[in-house]
Amino acid sequence: MGHRKIRNLVLAGLMAAGTMALSGTADAAGASDAMLANTCAGCHGTNGVSGGPAIPSIAGMKKEILFSMMQQFKDQSRPSTIMGRIAKGYSEGELHQIAAFFEKQKWVNTTAATDAAMAAKGAKLHKSKKCKGCHEENGATQDSEENMFRMAGQWPGSLYLMMKNYQAHDYPNAPKKMIKRLKKLSDADLHALANFYASQK
Repeated sequence: MGHRKIRNLVLAGLMAAGTMALSGTADAAGASDAMLANTCAGCHGTNGVSGGPAIPSIAGMKKEILFSMMQQFKDQSRPSTIMGRIAKGYSEGELHQIAAFFEKQKWVNTTAATDAAMAAKGAKLHKSKKCKGCHEENGATQDSEENMFRMAGQWPGSLYLMMKNYQAHDYPNAPKKMIKRLKKLSDADLHALANFYASQK
């Protein structure tokens, strides 16, 4: 074998070794918050701003609330169609990273049309059923201790589905008074509340 071929093989080997070393360094450093959160964009939209009627926006959600929800999906105490399977693929630290990323993103109100008559009925229910006692600012308030996320400006379809799930399941950390009140509401009431909260900015 000629000297030139030997030299080329040595150089190729050194380059391969360098690439492997760099790859190992990147793996050891772990994925960034943004890289991990990118996997959520397919459903929850770019930077957590949902573009679909049944999927909630999570941009600007407090990290403690989002992390708690993802943990519940992971241990299957919160029912889901696909979130449970997705959450199982992440470590606790990675879920913290994802939650931290979305907390930093800017909230964007839904572009969904709402029914004015139903929203008006929902506004009355918000007051008469004492929802306003916790969900202040017409649903814009978030509370980490109560695991309470923002409802104002969410997609009405996603809000309706969430309330239906709360009616059917006693979620961990969910206030018992809220579960009790929701179970007394009709399907039409839930749609009215969903339209009301979705109409708020």
